[in-house]
Amino acid sequence: MPVPWTILGALFKFLAPNLPDIIDAVKSLKKEQQKERVVLDDTATRVIELERRIAAQLQLIEQLTTQLVKLEKAFVWALWASIFAAVLAVIALGVLFLK
Repeated sequence: MPVPWTILGALFKFLAPNLPDIIDAVKSLKKEQQKERVVLDDTATRVIELERRIAAQLQLIEQLTTQLVKLEKAFVWALWASIFAAVLAVIALGVLFLK
């Protein structure tokens, strides 16, 4: 049994001076992980907010598209009415001048 104790003693002599550094490294890793969680949570809230804004913008775009379609239909009706009125005016002028 003396072999394991000598190995453990050698490991302890090797690791004993480095224990404070190891403990500090573990503490800093824990702090980093907590910061990463906060950053990830913050990023997740930002992504959710962006998704909400994009959904609102898509809804607005859809409403504007329907309004544009309605305006296009109104423009087409007004165009045909104005063409019809212009044709009637030309016919009326032709009737007046040809008599």
